[in-house]
Amino acid sequence: MEKPEVGAVHRIDSLDGLRGAAAVVVVAFHALDYVKMSPSLLSSWLISPLGVVVNGPGAVHLFFVLSGYVLALTLAKDPGAGGVARFYAKRVFRLQPPYAAAVLVAWVASIGYPIVGGYVLWLRTKSPCFHIPGRLLPTALILPSVAYGQLPVGWSLYVELMMSAAFPALLWLGRRLHPLAPVVLGLAFIRPFHPLLYFARFGLDFGVGLALCLERQRVARWMDRLPRAAMPWWLLGGVVLLQLPFAVTSWERGLASLEQDHGPTTIALMSIGSGMLVAAAAHLPAVRYRLSRPMARFFGRISYSLYLVHMAVLALVICRVTGQRLPWYEGLAVFAVVLAISIGAAEILWRTVEHPAIRAGRWVSDYGSRFGASSA
Repeated sequence: MEKPEVGAVHRIDSLDGLRGAAAVVVVAFHALDYVKMSPSLLSSWLISPLGVVVNGPGAVHLFFVLSGYVLALTLAKDPGAGGVARFYAKRVFRLQPPYAAAVLVAWVASIGYPIVGGYVLWLRTKSPCFHIPGRLLPTALILPSVAYGQLPVGWSLYVELMMSAAFPALLWLGRRLHPLAPVVLGLAFIRPFHPLLYFARFGLDFGVGLALCLERQRVARWMDRLPRAAMPWWLLGGVVLLQLPFAVTSWERGLASLEQDHGPTTIALMSIGSGMLVAAAAHLPAVRYRLSRPMARFFGRISYSLYLVHMAVLALVICRVTGQRLPWYEGLAVFAVVLAISIGAAEILWRTVEHPAIRAGRWVSDYGSRFGASSA
């Protein structure tokens, strides 16, 4: 495969492939909630490098680092005040319509389940078998969120939206001061000063991705000098850092820390590990080649839709078919079924909502540019 010019601003297929792999990991992570497994076996699996295949929290940090990298590329293509306005328009269309569609899908799919009043009760029961009242639906559709528990993965979309709002300022800091300035700022906010700034604790992830993008020429030259024998160790190092938070906690404690508390140590370790994997996907030829294959690119294309719809599919299978935790071999079959159905649903969502929304965002931003030019 021809190596792209170092430092050129372009779409990097291997990063799409990495995002697709992370989306599949999230599906596996949530399916694992409904598998019977001894705590000792589960703990041993999670702390091993093989545990990366179900490390959903690590995959979400990887999403955030990838976003930092890709958003920096996007803004670099269109600098200036007008470019920032176009960036915001594209991000809103990129995030909001698929989110709203996924909430509606999850809400319709849960009709017939017990009706509960909101997210607090869902957190207590940890059951996907519930349905929020229709009166809550309009509020849930306004902005990305967990939709009162109907779309549990929606919290990360809120983080994406808020960090996208702050991203032009982060990029300005990275360019004017130092590429590591956003990383330092992310470290400063790793413990939020106010509950409303909860999203800012993930600023380190976005800062790492942004720094990798700004320094991509230097990173590429440095990784080109890596001995071939060192490349597997680089990948293993990234995986180990993603798994390390599991190694210092039990499974239950790990879930509480990784999903709810997102402690500073966990965020820092997973940010660095994710950054190492993103750098490998962008610059190591063997990794780039494998993550640029058609299957990897397919999963990368539908990754956002897959991330959005898989919980509704999992709830359908668990609540209407199995109704209980399963032995590992049956759980593996359920995961395969859930993944297959989710892939089909994600492809439909991508074709009917996500891709048209992306095109609409481009049209709105281009129309704004033409209108501004004609007014001038």
